[in-house]
Amino acid sequence: YKELLAMPNVLILAISAFPARLAYSMIALGIFFKTEQTTGSVAAAGLAIGLNSLAGSLTAGVRGSVMDRWGQKWPLRILVPSYAAMILALNTMQSKETLLITAFVLGATAPPINLSVRPLWKDIVPDSYLRTAYAFDSSMMSTTSVIGPVVITALMLSDRPGFGLGTIATLMLIGGIALSLTPAS
Repeated sequence: YKELLAMPNVLILAISAFPARLAYSMIALGIFFKTEQTTGSVAAAGLAIGLNSLAGSLTAGVRGSVMDRWGQKWPLRILVPSYAAMILALNTMQSKETLLITAFVLGATAPPINLSVRPLWKDIVPDSYLRTAYAFDSSMMSTTSVIGPVVITALMLSDRPGFGLGTIATLMLIGGIALSLTPAS
């Protein structure tokens, strides 16, 4: 990894993508805890994250084709702030129906951060380092998938649970905008 990290745009890309990836690793549990705390129903909370995941999987191809057609910068600059605003709106909701609908919409409109990052490695590292770059990228995603759930659980079970979704929105904004401003994008 030493030679890989010495390349100029590698560290910029990794640091830019990390906050948004961390936000993604937190969103499902954030939706779960918000719904459970608001409705008092674990079943409704499970349904909310199920709807979020279903919508995300059904629209992944469409969101990826948007990136193929218009590139990364403008779709990210539009989708990321919109997604963060919806997370903040979710934070204020009090009815089961609006929570479920918003969880579904969040899944359907999630900015394609991972779809944005993976192809950039091919543009910024020589072919001889591509496998190492992909391994580094996978390590970064795995790290966020371990850290994120711990962080969001601690925040949502604290005396200020609203701070959890606010943190996700902030991380998404920081990472998504940083990614859209990187030279590689």
